[in-house]
Amino acid sequence: MQKKKILTVLLMLSWNAYANEEFEKIWKSIETKSLALKASTESVSASELNQKRMGNHWLPTVYATGSSYLTNDPGANMFGLLSQRSIEQVDFMPDKLNHPGSNLFTKGAIGINMPLYEGGMKSSIAKASEFQYEAKKFEKSSVNVQLYGEVAKSYFTLKSLDRFSDDIGKVKNTVDAIIGKYQIGSKSNQLGYSGLLGLKSLKNRILAITDETNAKHEAYLKALNELNGEKISLSHRDGGSFLPDVNKYMPTSQNEYVESDKVKALNQNAKAATEIIGAEKSRNLPRVGVFAEGDAFNGKRKTATAFTTGLYLNWNLFSGTDHGAGDEAIHNSHAAKYFAEASSQKEKMEFNSLTEMESTLVKTLDTLGESQKLLDEQTVVANNLFKNGMINALQLTEVLARRIDLLKSKSDVELNLVETKAKKIQIMNKQSENL
Repeated sequence: MQKKKILTVLLMLSWNAYANEEFEKIWKSIETKSLALKASTESVSASELNQKRMGNHWLPTVYATGSSYLTNDPGANMFGLLSQRSIEQVDFMPDKLNHPGSNLFTKGAIGINMPLYEGGMKSSIAKASEFQYEAKKFEKSSVNVQLYGEVAKSYFTLKSLDRFSDDIGKVKNTVDAIIGKYQIGSKSNQLGYSGLLGLKSLKNRILAITDETNAKHEAYLKALNELNGEKISLSHRDGGSFLPDVNKYMPTSQNEYVESDKVKALNQNAKAATEIIGAEKSRNLPRVGVFAEGDAFNGKRKTATAFTTGLYLNWNLFSGTDHGAGDEAIHNSHAAKYFAEASSQKEKMEFNSLTEMESTLVKTLDTLGESQKLLDEQTVVANNLFKNGMINALQLTEVLARRIDLLKSKSDVELNLVETKAKKIQIMNKQSENL
């Protein structure tokens, strides 16, 4: 007997280790293949590059241009000769000026433009891009934990359904054995016949519950397969831990609300929207800068060089499309801020509700567990009494029906608990530290 207990413990430990390894393997596979995570990662990389680009707004713009053209336009020809610094006296003859013929000119230039003041537009945009980059990082983290919650929910729901199928299958085997072994179906024995009808009705109920359970199992398995991109093969072993593994991989002991990364991303976007106000208002401010350009001009006579340098002022005094842009940005900023606050408020209420629900479900599950132990013992006693003829089949059917009701209630509570914990860790933005 002692050896049997030791063997049972070893098998349970082996199963627990296998189950843990199985979930971790599935999660790593899905995490690696997730299209949502890949998209989020690319979005973060793009936002990082944008933030770096916007941070370089103070650097000068260096450019080069070039053109080559054939023209018989009198003015273009005259200025072409002038750009070559090779005008001759004969070029001023009226006929020569009016009919210069077709000439080929080539021009190349290199220049630099250094903005000194732009009304704060690019500075505001650069600051906004920093907040947007932080928002993208929070969004990626949120996508990761949302996916983790879905995977954990599906996996442990499947494990709960497996356990329920095993338990309900044992009841079915008991019912089948009673129906097949005992001659209680004679219509002349109304009590026995009534018991047979009750057992058959109970068996049909078990079959209906089994079909429903199998359908749920198939749906959650398909969800995991879809996330993984290929079929997942899950182990199905009788026994082993369930709640310890759920608590290990879905840790929800935190009872104080802290904003999730999803809300943090909204707050960062709201800060970015505030910075955009300055950028939009700068549309009506002047822009000052310095520039320099050197060029080379070639024609049929000569190649000459020149340079231009100076200071410029651009001031958009009025534009219909820019009018009111600052006020629009203010409204957008307020909207983003209020949306982030509303999301945090809603999330906090949901978190508190989930915390209360989780506590209630855990207590209910403990109570049902104790009741199951008592009912299991009662089932064994009732079955023995039935075999000894001390109770009839109808009385045994009532005991088995209560056992099914309890198993169904326990399964429903387990599934609700898994779903509740999944939602809670998604708000907490926390995965298992064991991964």
